[in-house]
Amino acid sequence: MAKLVRAEIATAVSDPFIPSFQGVLQPMDEVLAARGGASALKLYDEIRRDPHAHAVLSKMKLEVVSREWAVFPASERRADKKIAEAVEQQLKAINFDRLTRGLLGAILKGFAVAEIVWINDEGLWKAGAVKVKKQRRFRFSVEGELRMLTRSSTMDGEAVPDRKFIVHRHSIDDDDDDPYGVGIGSVLFWPAWFKRQVLAHWLRGTEKHATPTTLAQYSGGFDQAKQDQLLDALRRMAGDTGLAVPDTVNVSLLEAKSAGGGDVFETLSRYLDELMSEAVLGETLSTNSGERGARSLGEIHNEVRIAIAKAAADLVCETVRDTLVRWFVEANWPGTAIPEVWRDFSEAEDLNDKVERDKKIYEMGYEPEDDDYFNETYGGAWVKRKAPEPADEPNGKQPPKAEDGTDFAEHSHPTDAASEIADQMEELGDPVIAATIEEIRNQVNAAADFDDLSLRLARLSADMDVGGFAELMEQGMTLARLEGHDSVGSDG
Repeated sequence: MAKLVRAEIATAVSDPFIPSFQGVLQPMDEVLAARGGASALKLYDEIRRDPHAHAVLSKMKLEVVSREWAVFPASERRADKKIAEAVEQQLKAINFDRLTRGLLGAILKGFAVAEIVWINDEGLWKAGAVKVKKQRRFRFSVEGELRMLTRSSTMDGEAVPDRKFIVHRHSIDDDDDDPYGVGIGSVLFWPAWFKRQVLAHWLRGTEKHATPTTLAQYSGGFDQAKQDQLLDALRRMAGDTGLAVPDTVNVSLLEAKSAGGGDVFETLSRYLDELMSEAVLGETLSTNSGERGARSLGEIHNEVRIAIAKAAADLVCETVRDTLVRWFVEANWPGTAIPEVWRDFSEAEDLNDKVERDKKIYEMGYEPEDDDYFNETYGGAWVKRKAPEPADEPNGKQPPKAEDGTDFAEHSHPTDAASEIADQMEELGDPVIAATIEEIRNQVNAAADFDDLSLRLARLSADMDVGGFAELMEQGMTLARLEGHDSVGSDG
């Protein structure tokens, strides 16, 4: 049996394709490598200044930080639950959403660095603050260790203490060889660059075709001095209302036959925007609209965007768990398990879909076993509606029974809808009427004489709120009218 080799062999130290200088690595990002290495990260700041690129990058970050996060204990033991509560309080204290948004800067540039400011609070080590730093301040050694550029070391930087800096990486490549990561800026660079060129040509074309070109034709001998004078006069013509030229000079305006190619520039600019949307969000319809923006297709595109955001959120949560959370737990509770931190990307089920599903299940012959199902599923306080009792015969006798034990009325006569509506109106209106009568009774008891009572009742009639009772009467009349229409239709 061959002996197992424990150490890593294919390292950056032995890789002939990775450039390094005095033990400091340079990024393998082709865009950065061609424009100055790690010092060229400012190129990606130019990308972020593009309004559309900024919009799609912000949409990615905000989709992540808008989701609720939670800390899950390593086990159901009481000690692990207490540690999870302490970790949750720690993340809230440092504003975990803001830290997440800062670490997501790695999506554009490949990596992000945050510094932890540790404090000792009554024997408990805590992160008093976690501050995200600019990537231009840092380099990586051939061993993958972080180094910080300082005034005294501007080339290869200085080593940093352990458990002091959080490094979050994002790579569009499939390998782990580059400690700088490979940000999506390497993909956005060319669409953003071409878009700047398109806009520059578009502005020049618009400026050129916004005003007609002045043409001056002359006859006879015109030396260079006279030609220069004529050109100066034509230039002043743009701001003056008049122009004086010899009668041997004919001045005319040449109108542009096109609008400077605006349609072509606009189409190309929109196409480049769509490329940037696809690169960051994996889709276009949540940012760009057009004839293809059908609702069903838009929903599919939105699901793709959310899936990409969830993947980015999971990576940040793993980085925070393996750095800040782990260091916090091991500094205060050595040897204990590390809790998990995740963001919730589950989508709430549509209530209309739930209703349709429950209705189909009920029609199949099943119903909820627990009476609290509707309250838990649909919210609010629900009670089961009581079935109306069968009406008595006019002579006080119950209707005769059929052979199967049911009332003949159930087979041949519909429920008296008018009586049922009247009963409901009486039941719902009783509290309103009782309150009104009680207020009138109070005024009668408080009146000194008949004239005083008349004044009190007049004031009461002006202040009395009958809006609720009027709305109830309106609903009852509407229901009665609909029942009347239905009964006429049923009778043919």
